[in-house]
Amino acid sequence: MTTPTPRATPAAIHIDATRLRATQRGALPHAAVLSATAAILLAAACAPAPAGDEGPPAAVAVTNATIIDGMGGPPIAGGVVVAEGDRIVAVGPAAEVAVPDGATIVDAAGGAVMPGLADMHVHMVGGWDGVSTEMLGYRRYLNALLHAGVTTVFDAGNVLPFIQQIQAEIEAGRLPGPRVYMAGPLIDGPVPIWPPITYFTFEASAVWRHATQLADAGVDALKGYAGLDAEMVDSLVQAGADVGLPVIVDLGMRGDYAAAVEAGVLAHAHAPSGPLSDDEIAAMVEHGTASITTLAVLESFARRRLGDLAFLEHPLIAATTPPWFLDALREHATRSLSDQETERAAAIEALLMTAMTNVKRLSDAGVLVVAGTDAPYPGVFQGEGIHRELELLVEAGLTPLQAITVATRNAARLMDASDEWGAIAPGLAADLLVVRGNPAEDIGATRDIVAVIQHGVILDRSQLVFSALDDLGFRTVGSVAAN
Repeated sequence: MTTPTPRATPAAIHIDATRLRATQRGALPHAAVLSATAAILLAAACAPAPAGDEGPPAAVAVTNATIIDGMGGPPIAGGVVVAEGDRIVAVGPAAEVAVPDGATIVDAAGGAVMPGLADMHVHMVGGWDGVSTEMLGYRRYLNALLHAGVTTVFDAGNVLPFIQQIQAEIEAGRLPGPRVYMAGPLIDGPVPIWPPITYFTFEASAVWRHATQLADAGVDALKGYAGLDAEMVDSLVQAGADVGLPVIVDLGMRGDYAAAVEAGVLAHAHAPSGPLSDDEIAAMVEHGTASITTLAVLESFARRRLGDLAFLEHPLIAATTPPWFLDALREHATRSLSDQETERAAAIEALLMTAMTNVKRLSDAGVLVVAGTDAPYPGVFQGEGIHRELELLVEAGLTPLQAITVATRNAARLMDASDEWGAIAPGLAADLLVVRGNPAEDIGATRDIVAVIQHGVILDRSQLVFSALDDLGFRTVGSVAAN
């Protein structure tokens, strides 16, 4: 993946966790108030370069930070992480890591630095309710992801040309956004649940044609859906193997997941929310089957988070979301429910509790557990949603460090990219999230963001917020659901 090449900065920029100030490295600090000159330098440090600009980014050093490496290792207090170009080059205690002259310094002021987060189950079709679409608003939700420190996503089902172009333009550096992996359209049975984003099939032999088409289109995985029977899933896995693509499945509540594991699928798209035997877990371990968590979407269906809408005021939501979007969500959350809807929400909350128990059991057994949200749904936002997922993982019984690993290193492992991104180690992509507090002790601290660094570039988060002045007023239309 490539990203815009930043301008080299003429002087070091010192970014403090409590206030911004500019200093020339080795000289006395300026006043705490950011001068006009320093503001210009900061803008230069944060802004992407114009097309055609060449030359490597200047070094960036995160100092005075607790380093959370994303691999589950013990945090390093008083640490320094140095990036040169788009790669991490040095990690360790301050006494062991030299900060290069002229480096841009991000002072964590006792906070923490961790890998950029990954949400490995999203659908970038816009909307807020999980069914309506707002594709013309793509810039807003890409910005929301970056603003929240999400530097990688897996789009688990979308209109193929649309998500192809999103991925291609981000890779080319013409569109700001996270690293995007994609499945393209779902592969479903003869009566698809999500027709606009689905290739449907009547027989097992037809899946080879779909797999070949999607491989030619450059997708990163195949997504099998609930209308596939066991024979079709088996054929899809074989077809995927023939074209070099793994298969991720969402077979609904009645699907034969045991057969899918035996067939060799890469992962379940959602954590199991029903009974899960020890033998089934052992089979997942044996076959290397992963599970993407998506606890947040079950919480949405259970309406559990919607009982107190104060969370909508959190900056990760309020600063990146248009008012009409929040108004629609508030109306949805506060409307009167029928008895049937109330019973359904209670039943799904029980499924959420079961899924939480299963996530802990899977993690304890050594199954690769990977964070994802299934955003967007009511209360599940692009960007903020992964922070909520981390909180739910800790509620499920994972430690904060385990939860962070699930949303960083494990995500890279799912995509066979752990030698490229997902952890803080020399040689890996310089995708970093700097926060106040210590998420290793309080997972909620991931929300209190100081800086987001993507491929060695400090992002100007003020340019990623929603602006009514720039908003073209696009609204949701239609539905991708069959009913």
